[in-house]
Amino acid sequence: MAGETDDLRHRAVARKTRALRKYEAGAEPTGSDGGDPPVEMLSPFGPVMGRTRVPAALVGRLNEFADRSARPGGSEFLVPPEVARVGGEASLVAVIEDRLRRYVLAAEGVAARRVVIDQIWIVSQVAGTPSPVHFHSGDLSGVLYLRSPEPPAEEELRKTYISGRQAGHLNFLTGGKQRFARTLLSVPPEVGVLWTFPAWLLHGVEPFRGPGERRSLSFNARADVDD
Repeated sequence: MAGETDDLRHRAVARKTRALRKYEAGAEPTGSDGGDPPVEMLSPFGPVMGRTRVPAALVGRLNEFADRSARPGGSEFLVPPEVARVGGEASLVAVIEDRLRRYVLAAEGVAARRVVIDQIWIVSQVAGTPSPVHFHSGDLSGVLYLRSPEPPAEEELRKTYISGRQAGHLNFLTGGKQRFARTLLSVPPEVGVLWTFPAWLLHGVEPFRGPGERRSLSFNARADVDD
């Protein structure tokens, strides 16, 4: 009986340790200034994000559905289960679940016991349409680009999100202007690229100028792990 009690206690401690370890950053340097002695640079804090690609055939199927559902001038609509599950192991649901499982394992060091996709939707935007800064529900979210507008003018690319660039970029924010810290990531829309990130991470889309459509797919999901 005493042995069983000790075993249960040890396992409880181990579970708690694993649950808390995911919040600890590593001390590995990201680079050095090359001096003597060197000053090693570390950037241990902040959310973990994933960037990957999806098959072109999947993008094509989703665009065929969106072409039938999008309205002129921009619109937002849900992706129904019968569309999301077409293709079996190559379906949208299968791809999202695969990428999220890999993300969880890389970010937390433990496999997801279950991944549940709550909702999938597509946003079609035209010139001048922004998406204000917001966060999502659930544990994880993602953005997959299905169509991008024509490349912006060079003068717009030279600007920044803060200075009023209008290039349709997706902007992630973890804080305001802070010295010695990077708090903003701005990425252009690239067809076939899927970003995965914590649902609480603030993000928004700046408007773009010129012809074309910015078409993206987003989702909310929950990932359960064994502590």
